[in-house]
Amino acid sequence: MLKRFLVTAFILLGLFTGTAFAIDLEFDGYIADKANLLSKESLENLNYTIHDLNKKTTAAIALVTLSTLNGEKIEDIANNVMGEYKIGDDTKKNGLVFVTSIGERQLQVILGDGLAQEIDPKKLENIIDKNVLPYFEAGKYEDGILSGTYLMADMIAKINGKEIEHFGNVPDASELKKPFNKNWLWLLLIPIFGAVAAIWILVANKKKHNEQQEQIS
Repeated sequence: MLKRFLVTAFILLGLFTGTAFAIDLEFDGYIADKANLLSKESLENLNYTIHDLNKKTTAAIALVTLSTLNGEKIEDIANNVMGEYKIGDDTKKNGLVFVTSIGERQLQVILGDGLAQEIDPKKLENIIDKNVLPYFEAGKYEDGILSGTYLMADMIAKINGKEIEHFGNVPDASELKKPFNKNWLWLLLIPIFGAVAAIWILVANKKKHNEQQEQIS
């Protein structure tokens, strides 16, 4: 099925100012599962995997799930997590924050300055597009988070010349055989020269989906 998406790129200044927000987060290791999307086993497996990544590369991934943003901007939440919890090495700036809000159907990935210089944005977008969004659209949020996190951790380990151990099984997105309508909004923030390049990707809006359905019928 032909992918249809709208991409708008713009520069946002001053996003890392530490704006306070009204959502309380309680982290279990590297994870704040406020939306209760992850089983106890998945929490443990993800934490072990991210810990192995951190031990071998000093990089780290923070995962946040929310039922709702409560009026907050998802980018503000991600930036506060990155700043307040010092994700990754404070000198190398090699942290990654992965935030999902189910209520608003928004997903955001934010990279530290150092990691942003090493990761190819297209590869990261490909992981989200092919290994996270299909699960989210099918309502399998846990599998989408597992799949995306494992693959992003592998990508970070590879650029550091390391291999990490996967604790638990990596979901296979190819098992989702039924076509799906992508209508999640996701935001990738990559710091560039002291600013932030924000790439908004809005895929297959409802109007286009309805048009396709009419053509089929």
